[in-house]
Amino acid sequence: MVNKLQFIYHEFLNIMSQSLDVIFRPKSVAIIGASTRKGTLGREVFDKLLKSDFNGPIYPVNPKALYIHSVKAYPRISAIPDKVELAVIIVRKELVLDIVKECAEFGVRGLVILTAGFKETGEKGAAAEREIVEIIKSYGIRMIGPNCMGVINTDPDIRLDATFAPTTSLPGNIGLVSQSGALGQTILEHAQELNLGVSMFASVGNKADVSGNDLLEYWHHDPSVQVILMYLESFGNPKKFIQLAREVSFKKPIIVVKSGRTSSGARAAMSHTGALAGMDVAFDALFKQGGVIRANTINEMFDIAMGMANLPLPKGNRVAIITNAGGPGIMAADACESNGLEVVELSEVSKSKLKRKLVPDASVNNPVDLLAGAQPDEFQFTLNEVLQDENVDSAIVIFVAPIITNPTEVAQKISQVAQQYDKPVLGCFMGVKGVATGIEELQRQKIPTYPFPESAARTLAAMVSYCKWQQKEPGKVSRFATNEKLAQSIIEQALKQKKEYLNDDEVSNILRAYNIPFVQSKLCKTLEQIFEAAKTIGFPVVLKVSSKDVIHKSEVNGVKLGLQTTDDLNKAYHEMSDSLRNHNISHDTIFYIVQEMLHDGREVIMGIQKVPDFGALIMFGLGGIYVEVLRDVTFRISPLTDIDADEMIKEIKGLPILQGVRGEKSVAFETIEQVLLNLSQLSLDLPEIVEMDINPFMSFPESEKSKAVDARIRIARQE
Repeated sequence: MVNKLQFIYHEFLNIMSQSLDVIFRPKSVAIIGASTRKGTLGREVFDKLLKSDFNGPIYPVNPKALYIHSVKAYPRISAIPDKVELAVIIVRKELVLDIVKECAEFGVRGLVILTAGFKETGEKGAAAEREIVEIIKSYGIRMIGPNCMGVINTDPDIRLDATFAPTTSLPGNIGLVSQSGALGQTILEHAQELNLGVSMFASVGNKADVSGNDLLEYWHHDPSVQVILMYLESFGNPKKFIQLAREVSFKKPIIVVKSGRTSSGARAAMSHTGALAGMDVAFDALFKQGGVIRANTINEMFDIAMGMANLPLPKGNRVAIITNAGGPGIMAADACESNGLEVVELSEVSKSKLKRKLVPDASVNNPVDLLAGAQPDEFQFTLNEVLQDENVDSAIVIFVAPIITNPTEVAQKISQVAQQYDKPVLGCFMGVKGVATGIEELQRQKIPTYPFPESAARTLAAMVSYCKWQQKEPGKVSRFATNEKLAQSIIEQALKQKKEYLNDDEVSNILRAYNIPFVQSKLCKTLEQIFEAAKTIGFPVVLKVSSKDVIHKSEVNGVKLGLQTTDDLNKAYHEMSDSLRNHNISHDTIFYIVQEMLHDGREVIMGIQKVPDFGALIMFGLGGIYVEVLRDVTFRISPLTDIDADEMIKEIKGLPILQGVRGEKSVAFETIEQVLLNLSQLSLDLPEIVEMDINPFMSFPESEKSKAVDARIRIARQE
C-alpha cells in the first residue's frame, strides 16, 4: 500500500512538473503591454523575445497600437485569431486582475506576470494577488510571478527569452532560479562573463504559484539541466523541499544561496537549544539532509557552478598542485587542507619523471613548483605526469604571469591535457594584467579558473563533498517501542494546568517513557525528604534545585556536586536556599532533586527546538554550562535516519574528546546515536514539546552507565 501511494505521489509530481512546459516550452507567446516606446519594459521584453528568435508566433497586445516593431498588434488577447499558450503581462497593477481573467477565458495555459505591486507591498496587494491565484487555480493555469523578471529557455528548438535582462544568455546545462528580479539580472550578467551557459532561467518573484520547489521537480526530469543554481530569500514549504532535494541531488547538484542568515524566532533565554537554534541553523540542517551545496555568496555559487557544470567529479579528495610561484602554491596547499582536501605525496615514479624533465631547482614535491621561468611545455608535461599518478584525484594549476611566458599558450597546453583525463583540473591565473587572454582561453575550453587559490580549493572541496553524497547510503527512519500513552498523558495533564514547563519528575518520566536513560533521582520538598532520598540512593549524591522560575540551575548556585555525607548535604541545602532567596525565587515554587553522582563521564548535549514550517530540529554537541560559548553543536530536522544520527556525532569539533585522548576509552557512541533517534521519534509523537534540553548527558565507555543527568522541557498546545 505504501509503495502504491508513493507511486501515485510521484506520478502527480511528474504531471505537475510537466505542466510547466506551457511556460518554458510554449508554442506561442503574447506580450500583453508591449509598447511602441523605446526604453519601456513593454518594449524591451518584446524586443528581447524577438531577438532571441523564439521558435513560434509572437503576439504583441496593445489597445493603442496597430504594429509594434513591424509586428501586427492586437487590442486585447481575445482578439488574437490563434491559440496562445503563454502570456507575458507587463501592465499597470490595476489592470492585471482583469487581464488574468481574460487570459483564463481565452484558454491561455501559462502566465508570466512581471508587474509589481502585489504581496510585497502590503495587505491590499496581497488580497489582489490571492484573487489572481484563485482564478488561475480554477482554470488550471501555471504562473510565474507576479513581481518577477521573466523566464528563459535557450534550447535551440525553443529559444525563449521573455525577460528585461540586458544580457543574452549563452546555451548551457544550468537551471537558474532567482527570487529577486534585480539580482537575477546581475546573476545572468555574471554567468555570461564567466562563459557559463544557461539551459533555463526563472525569476519567480512572489512565488504566488510556481515556486522553487516546482522548478526543482521540473528540472529533475529535464535532461537539458545538469546543475541547479538557486538564489532564495524564503521557503514556502521546507518539508517538500528536503524531500525533492534528496531525490534530485542524487542525480544533479543543487547549489543554493539563501539570504537572510540572521537568527529569528529563537527564545534564547529558555534553553541552550533555543539559544543556538534559529532560522539559519534550520536552513543549514535542511541543506545538509537534502544534499544541497550551500554557497555563502553569489560569487561562491558561481565558483562552484563552474566546476560542477564543466568538470568530471573527483573520485576522492587527493589533490596535486602545480605552480610557477612558491607563495601561491603554499596558499593553495593551506586552502586545500583547510577544506578537507589531501595535498597528497606524489608517487616516486612521478617524481622521478619530473626530476628528469624539469630544471634542477624546480620542486617535484606537492605542490610542484616549476619556478617563474616555466614555459607552456613544462606546464603541459607536468600536468600530464601528475594526472597519470594513481595517488592523484584532481589538480589545481596556478599561473602567475611573468613577462617571458605567454598566458594563452599556457592555457592551451593545460586544456589539451585536461581533456584527456577523467579527473578535474582547475586553473588559477593570478594577476590583473597579463593573464586575461589565458583566462579567456580556459573559459572557452570549459576549464574553471579563479583569481585566487582559495576559490579553487573551495570549489574542489564542494565537488568532493557532493561526490560523497551521491555515494552514501540513504539511511532509514525506524520506530522503537515506547510508552507513548504515558508521555502524552503527562503532557495533557500539564497543559490543563496551564504549565509552560514540566517539572523534573514529569521530564524524567517522559524520557524514560522513550527509553532515554535517566540518572536515579528523587524530587523532594523538605530537608528531611532530602536526607531520606540520599539514604535510598546512596552517597555520594548531587543536590539540585527544581523550580519553574529557574531556567539555568547553575546561574542561581542551584547545583551541588559530590556530596559525601549528611553534613555535606545539610550545608549544601542551606547554601542553596540562601542563594535562591537572594535571587527572589518564591519558596512556594522551590523543590529539590537528589541524584546519584556520576563520575568521570564526558558531557554531551541533546535537544529539540520547534521551528515554524520546518518542524523539530534535533541538536547534538558537547555539553555543559559553556555550550552557548563553545557552540560546538550540530542540527538536523526530524525525522532522523540512522545515517543522520551518525553524521551528527561525527561533525562536532570535539569528537576526539568523545573518542578518547591520552589512553581514555571511547564513549559508547551507539548509546548516543540511539538517544538521538529516540528524541527524533519523541519530537514527532509529542508535537506539544516545543523546546527541550538534555544537558548534560553523561557518556561513558559502558552503555549501561551512560545517562541523562539534567533535562528541561517547554510545552505548548498545538493548533
